[in-house]
Amino acid sequence: MRTRSLAVGCALALLAAGCGSRLSDDQLAAGAGSGGGGPSASAPAGNGGNGANGGGEGAEGPMFGTLPAPCGAAPEGFTPTASDTGVTESSIKIGVVSDRAGAVKTPTASIEETMQAFVKYCNDLGGINGRKLELAVYDSQLTNTLAAVQAACNDNLFAIVGSGSVFDDLGAEASVKCGLPDIAAYSANAKKSLAPNVWTPVPNPPDTNAVGPARYIAEQFPKAVTKAAVLSSSQVPTAWLQAERVVNTWEQVGYDFISTFDTGIFQESYAAEAREMKSKGVRLVTMVSETGEGAKLLRDMAAQGFKPDAVLFGTQYYDGALLDEPGAEGLYVEMNTVPFEEADQVPAMRQYLDAYEATGTKTAPTSLGVQSFSAGLLFATAASNAGSDLTRENLVAEIKKIEKWDGGGLHFPTVPGSRERTGCFALVQVRDGKFVRAYPEKPGTFECEDANTVPVTDPKLNGSDVKW
Repeated sequence: MRTRSLAVGCALALLAAGCGSRLSDDQLAAGAGSGGGGPSASAPAGNGGNGANGGGEGAEGPMFGTLPAPCGAAPEGFTPTASDTGVTESSIKIGVVSDRAGAVKTPTASIEETMQAFVKYCNDLGGINGRKLELAVYDSQLTNTLAAVQAACNDNLFAIVGSGSVFDDLGAEASVKCGLPDIAAYSANAKKSLAPNVWTPVPNPPDTNAVGPARYIAEQFPKAVTKAAVLSSSQVPTAWLQAERVVNTWEQVGYDFISTFDTGIFQESYAAEAREMKSKGVRLVTMVSETGEGAKLLRDMAAQGFKPDAVLFGTQYYDGALLDEPGAEGLYVEMNTVPFEEADQVPAMRQYLDAYEATGTKTAPTSLGVQSFSAGLLFATAASNAGSDLTRENLVAEIKKIEKWDGGGLHFPTVPGSRERTGCFALVQVRDGKFVRAYPEKPGTFECEDANTVPVTDPKLNGSDVKW
């Protein structure tokens, strides 16, 4: 691919293309090798930083990776006021909404802990212009997003920050009506993505889709794209719509889907699907579901002796639970955040993991948690820039001005202020039971090219029916 570097500055949900990982301590410590991939002019995700592990002091103060820390004591002559709901002379009250871990493994389980880590990080530096952050937490319990958002609306918050729920569309209207700015970890559904009060560090507009990983696989395995298959469940609309978006947009870059499987939400076995794909000669497999279902699919494909040219999964499958599956070897997984294995080479990721570990949580970090921390940094940057007159209106005005962002090097460069999608991606691959960077080769980098973003042409999939 001929690539173009973006300036250094998707998410997505559980069943879409941008959810989180769970890696054990051993897997985090193992590190990743390098390899694979052709030549690329790649956009770095911030390999700078100062001090131990990328922290310490920059030329004008502390840094988070390549980002001047947006948190700190009030500057000389600064006179904070009780300027808006949730803001006093000494504090800013924010909230986070997420699906907490429970009987069902959710990719948003580390979001609450991540925001706790961010609040401690920010307050340890002095708060935002001297105002300390206070955090309220709300469990959306997968299907109770509306109730969680309504509770947040009733608690006199200044803003919702770092949130993420699988069914985030359920609470979108409530947050708009109560006037809460929502600087979310990600947006999964069109209703949420297009809400006038929502900004994310990795925008996910519904009228486009990212096809960079699909283009890469097409170059590596040209024959595979002629016989592709996708599996998902129509019982989970978020998943099924994303699967339809995959077909709609990947076909634009040369894919022919000869099989589309509508599966159960939690299916006992994928042996029948594996046999059918094997008999049809399917050469490329992708899935839009959750980690446990992906593990079952890989296991049953191996049991049936079905080994396609390539298996490409979305970011939610960057999960240590897959590494021991007999069919996982060779699996490609899309990344929009820097892999945890590269923390010693990317200062911002090391700082995130250190801050996260300091919470003492037993919940493993996830890539969605990384996006949540970036959302916290984005909020703090805008709030700091708003100065002493910190109002919701001024916060939003400052966010709209931010056109270059990567969370100090946590993820690929984005343009959150205008909520545009950028054509950036990286891929890891399972090799010898580890996640190893496959493309581009250099740690902390992403391939960025306009051709990696294509329009979603089906009106029922591109958000054209969403009205605000």
